Amino acid sequence: MFSLERRENLRAYLTGLKPYIVLSTIVFALSIAVGYITYGIYPEYAMQSISGLEELVEMLEGLSLLEIMLLIFINNTIAMFIAILFGIVLGIVPLLVLVLNGFIIGTIVRLLLVENGLAFIVAGLVPHGIIEIPLLLLSTSIGMKIGYEVLLALAGKPSDIKNEFIKGMKFFFYWMVPLIFVAALIETFITPVIMYLVAGT
Repeated sequence: MFSLERRENLRAYLTGLKPYIVLSTIVFALSIAVGYITYGIYPEYAMQSISGLEELVEMLEGLSLLEIMLLIFINNTIAMFIAILFGIVLGIVPLLVLVLNGFIIGTIVRLLLVENGLAFIVAGLVPHGIIEIPLLLLSTSIGMKIGYEVLLALAGKPSDIKNEFIKGMKFFFYWMVPLIFVAALIETFITPVIMYLVAGT
């Protein structure tokens, strides 16, 4: 059981992140919409933007399930860590992470919707995405909050960059990394099974 003090500290920290979580959610949703629409209008451009994913898929084909799971875990951990770490650059990097991921998801959703239908998309995204997407939004929110503290300092206003950075890193390693691992497990071992059942092949 977590102590009352720890629970209160966690609640207070998440409450302080609320404005940034809202902003992250809006940016992420808009980026998904842009990716979805772009594929409909300029499919060639949209496909070029996700061309790197084909190389990743080819690389994964030669790996064991355990290796795939570890690769997904490491990749997602690094991406979210970068979103927090480089939030110090005025919060710009977290926004770029959101836009890039949202655009890619929007493009893939439009592509799969045409080829496989809505049920296949839900099966491919929801099992692990229900954990992974909130974690992405949390990591970018933490990065943006750190960036805001930097902006306050540059404007000559009271700020506490060091304390905010430490709190963000503690939250990342204590709470987020274990959940990133769980999401990687689900994405590797459960999501493909559900997609197979939905596809019926």
